[in-house]
Amino acid sequence: MAGELKLRFFFHLHSDEIDDIDENGVNFPSLEAARLEACRSAREMIAELVLNDERIDGLAFEIVDEEGTSRATIRFRDLLRLE
Repeated sequence: MAGELKLRFFFHLHSDEIDDIDENGVNFPSLEAARLEACRSAREMIAELVLNDERIDGLAFEIVDEEGTSRATIRFRDLLRLE
C-alpha cells in the first residue's frame, strides 16, 4: 500500500559463543510484526539445531531499530513448548 510506514529492524543473533550482527535489516510495519518474524525464524532454526543435535540454550535474537536501540530480545529457549 502506497504511503504505508515501514520501519527497518535488524535481527542480531547472540549466544555465549557468537555475536552475528545483521547488517542488512528488514522492513516491517511495526515492532510487533518484526517480533513475530523473529519468533518464526527462531523456531525454524531450533528445528534445524534439534535435528543436528546442537545446543539451543543461550541463543537469542536481539531486535534492533535503525538508531541501534535494542527493542526486544527473543530467547530461543522461551519458544520451546515442553508440556
